[in-house]
Amino acid sequence: MRAAAVVVAGGSGRRVGGAVRKQYLEIAGKPVLLRAILPFLQHPAIHRVVVVLPADDAASPPGWLAPDVTVVPGGAERGDSVWNGLAALPDDVDFVLVHDGARPFVTREVVDRVLAMAPRASIAAVPVTDTIKQVAHDGRITGTPDRALLWQAQTPQGFPRDRLLRAYAQARNAGLAATDDAAVYERYEGPVWVVTGSYGNLKVTRPEDLAVAQALALAPEAGASE
Repeated sequence: MRAAAVVVAGGSGRRVGGAVRKQYLEIAGKPVLLRAILPFLQHPAIHRVVVVLPADDAASPPGWLAPDVTVVPGGAERGDSVWNGLAALPDDVDFVLVHDGARPFVTREVVDRVLAMAPRASIAAVPVTDTIKQVAHDGRITGTPDRALLWQAQTPQGFPRDRLLRAYAQARNAGLAATDDAAVYERYEGPVWVVTGSYGNLKVTRPEDLAVAQALALAPEAGASE
């Protein structure tokens, strides 16, 4: 099996950093995106890493991106960016891990667990710790799902490359815009399993996430907690 990684950082990312896209913000002196791609660059089973950047940045990527990273422009939606990243992979890649460029603390152990499930599709995830409420548009609670059955999806998410491409092709033909690769795969190709992720594998989405990320970076054992 030849595995590759597609790290998606094609969004504008303005909600966190203002003038600076969130994937380029520094956490303890190292950009968020660089932290996100290093575990894949350093993994002996990952033979290629494709990074998807906003189109204007892909033409002139940051200098700190490793020379052996393939940079491609993103699209209008996340699914378009994933599609562009998949298309840039060599034909000999059998299995692909898709990772969010805004998740800077993925660990080698989590990557190993997703790879160990191949060729089955799987995602890193953690059990939900809060009670979840289902809410109607008017704010009325309509249900309380059993917390024991709920997991919070993370990345990386791993799939047979040809089947993920086929799923995304069908989604694009149907005009389906999805924010989760596993949801596309489940809809068109088949089951997806979960492997244990890490509670430290946070996604930098809001300004307050930066403070948490800084704390994790200064306490590496906390970032690796599972």
